Amino acid sequence: MTTPRRQFSRSLANNRWVKVWRRWQRKDVIIVNENHRRYRALECIREGIKDMFEKHPELGVKDNLTEEDFCHIHSKTIKTSQGKKFKFRSYASSVFACIRRAVSVSDHTFLSSVAPDDLEYMEFVSNSRSGQDFFLSHDQQFILKTDKKYYLEFFMSILGDYLMHFQNYPHSLIVKFLGLFSVNVSGQPKMYFLVMQNVFFPVERIESRFDLKGCLGGRYQKPYPEEKGVLHVLKDQNFYNDSIDLGNQRDWFLRQLRHDVSFLRDLGVQDYSLLLGRHELHKDDQQKTFVDLVDRMRKSYVKRKPSSILDKARVLSNQVHHADIIEEEAGEPPTQTQEEAGDKGFTASKRCSTFTSLGSLLGSTSTKLEDSANRRLLLSECKNPLHVIDGTHSRYYMGIIDFFTQYECKQQVARVLKVCKNCTCDHSTVPPDIYAERFLRFIEERTL
Repeated sequence: MTTPRRQFSRSLANNRWVKVWRRWQRKDVIIVNENHRRYRALECIREGIKDMFEKHPELGVKDNLTEEDFCHIHSKTIKTSQGKKFKFRSYASSVFACIRRAVSVSDHTFLSSVAPDDLEYMEFVSNSRSGQDFFLSHDQQFILKTDKKYYLEFFMSILGDYLMHFQNYPHSLIVKFLGLFSVNVSGQPKMYFLVMQNVFFPVERIESRFDLKGCLGGRYQKPYPEEKGVLHVLKDQNFYNDSIDLGNQRDWFLRQLRHDVSFLRDLGVQDYSLLLGRHELHKDDQQKTFVDLVDRMRKSYVKRKPSSILDKARVLSNQVHHADIIEEEAGEPPTQTQEEAGDKGFTASKRCSTFTSLGSLLGSTSTKLEDSANRRLLLSECKNPLHVIDGTHSRYYMGIIDFFTQYECKQQVARVLKVCKNCTCDHSTVPPDIYAERFLRFIEERTL
């Protein structure tokens, strides 16, 4: 039986004011225990992911993805060890399985980090105003991020373009999403969780962190005294007189940044950020033996898929009615087949087209030397090579995040309000073309 004291602590943990209080107190990383307001939802996510991986191998990697794979919903009612039922859903499971394979995240690694036997998530209480929650896996390799249905519908609508961009630019700085799930827990609204790689991994040595949008209005974070277990993410004004010293990696970095920003501009999005972490290079970061050199070059060149196949991937994904894919479903239907999901998500056309799935972004040698400009010459020898760049004196952790915001009516109104609030036009809510140009200029001017 639940005691009155325990009921009080649980209700207190569910109170939004507690989250605000924690921000004021700078308790940025907290362990998710049974009194946490998201404990039940995270426990259900853990159970659902374990069930999917262990009992539904058909939702794993495929060498040839079909139309149905992009709109497939795995939906299942699961009973917890306490006997309570909840609805778990996984979206486009095989597509995200292909992304995990492409970045060399095995099923075992994913399960042991995201769905461990003991629930050991940590919440990162960020200074984001989006209302999203961020949870770190126990080893901090992955982030589980809550998001709104509207933004996830947009993401699913560009999923084919997202994969195609990685195939064209294997070492893209854009963050890699590895799964999309939702849970219906009794007494709580439906919640969506995106699983993504943690750009700041491994975390042990990182000395400073920044979130850069390329503007200055409202982009200052007051530094706090260093405390154990507290993550400080500074902003553009804090970085204004700083620099990114990449040495001979500068040209590749700026070229790749332009490709990534051009892709985001074409999608019509803005308000994205470059996450930047750094620490001084240590001796064991600078491995220069011949064997290490060969291994790093091997990882840097990957096999490409035929462009005609990739074009088909983009076309097929864009034909999906993704608003239907993530819609609220009534009742508790059993797991959907791909055919059932396809009937729900696609137009009347019933083509049986297939295309080759995403190849490895870290794998074997390339057969096209002319493609070498699209990848880094030497990937860093570390656990997170696609987001780690070794500069002249420092190791940098960099990735582009938060690219689901289109420039619509809400943003147009916010643009006017931010001018009044910040007394400047140099803020984050501007049209995609202006945002992209300013974002690139801010980073380029500070990259050596």
